[in-house]
Amino acid sequence: MDISLALGGGGVRGIAHIGVLRALENHGFKIRAIAGTSAGGLFGAVYAAGFSTEKIEAKVNEMNQNWSFGRKSNDRPSLLGLSGIIDILSDMLGDTTFKELKIPFAATAVSLHSGKEIILGKGKVIDAVLATIAVPGVFPSQEIGGRVLIDGGVMDPVPVRVARWLQPDLPVVAVMLHKTPEGFSEELPPLTLPIPGSTTIIEHLTKLRPVQAFQIFAQSIEVASKHLTELSLRLYEPEVIIEPRVGHYSILQEVAANELIDEGVRAAEETLNEIRSEVNWMRKIQRKVRRRIVSDPYPEEWEIVSDK
Repeated sequence: MDISLALGGGGVRGIAHIGVLRALENHGFKIRAIAGTSAGGLFGAVYAAGFSTEKIEAKVNEMNQNWSFGRKSNDRPSLLGLSGIIDILSDMLGDTTFKELKIPFAATAVSLHSGKEIILGKGKVIDAVLATIAVPGVFPSQEIGGRVLIDGGVMDPVPVRVARWLQPDLPVVAVMLHKTPEGFSEELPPLTLPIPGSTTIIEHLTKLRPVQAFQIFAQSIEVASKHLTELSLRLYEPEVIIEPRVGHYSILQEVAANELIDEGVRAAEETLNEIRSEVNWMRKIQRKVRRRIVSDPYPEEWEIVSDK
């Protein structure tokens, strides 16, 4: 039962992707391609490199958020850095290239200058991951091939079209991370900044107007991302949408990874019958016929950096 995945962004909520991947594996689905944006790009990359969900979970648990966001001396302007994440990705991916991945994978980013969506599928995977998670103003932008790149979720929060481009004849299962539990307040959670130091210092820093202003900015980005995700999924119509109820977590909140993973498993298992209906022989034929009748050109806003 072959499928293609489109993994969306959401900061720390992306940990739920581990549960989704685990559930799909356990129920016999074969993931033949992964397109990832932001957190989806990070988790999609290490899974495509051949790491088990157990190994990925162990690495997440190793990460202490008080040091994971330290800056490096050559970082571009940003509030936080990615030193801890870089250390872990270097350990897992090293110099792995896209050609060496076990599963076809592409990450998305946005060119800060041209405004184009950049489809990254060539060169070192770690470089693409650092670009796709470069939340504007929060994490450092990255330069690849002369382009200054930022988080792909700015333009395409769940890369359904990219997943379809990677494997045109397979059903696309999209994962979005904005849904909240039933009965939970519609108000978005406050952004919690991982500022290292004593409790008194942290309390003082979070009361500073620049920090409070940034929190307002981050909340506005979260609002825009949620609505852009909903519009994108309506427009590009993935065959199945998996929605873990993790929208009540803020993008940088300290969390218990197992809670998000369990929610990812639960949400994926809710959609198993839908996915199975999309991989039957009749739906396969319908997709092949549709693909031959309507051949989608690359969108004008795409710039593809890929060996495909």
